[in-house]
Amino acid sequence: GNVFVIAAIILERNLQNVANYLVASLAVADLFVACLVMPLGAVYEISQGWILGPELCDIWTSCDVLCCTASILHLVAIATDRYWAVTNVDYMHSRTSKRVFTMIFLVWFAAVIVSLAPQFGWKDPEYLQRIEQQKCMVSQDVAYQVFATCCTFYVPLLVILVLYWKIYQTARKRIHRRR
Repeated sequence: GNVFVIAAIILERNLQNVANYLVASLAVADLFVACLVMPLGAVYEISQGWILGPELCDIWTSCDVLCCTASILHLVAIATDRYWAVTNVDYMHSRTSKRVFTMIFLVWFAAVIVSLAPQFGWKDPEYLQRIEQQKCMVSQDVAYQVFATCCTFYVPLLVILVLYWKIYQTARKRIHRRR
């Protein structure tokens, strides 16, 4: 499905607009989950333990966090873009490819920061012991878990809820004005 979304945006002229660049980047993030994360996850499940060593565990968990974080943060970027489009009449004129590509860059940059933090020392001390017990998990360091969970779930959830609530309120006001 994500390949079709990307192909449609690339091939169909009517879909080649600035707003759809965010959708295409979201499709790329989700495609990476399918291509990079899910195959090793399937091996992990089928073998009923992590048999691929600590290096591949690091790569797999980093890719998992990177792709999933990027996917969620793209939803925030899309909600932000929609909010600006609905609440700011002049936004449609200032919605340039540079602005959208900056949003896409910031999404991927934030995802890289969250995903690579354990590789730069934010791992729990029991990491290698878990690998020996054939368990491959994202860093269980409490501070990292709080940081990652807030950055990749709670804050994006709150932002999306607020933005869509404001979009709803704005749309409702416009409908009432027309009556």
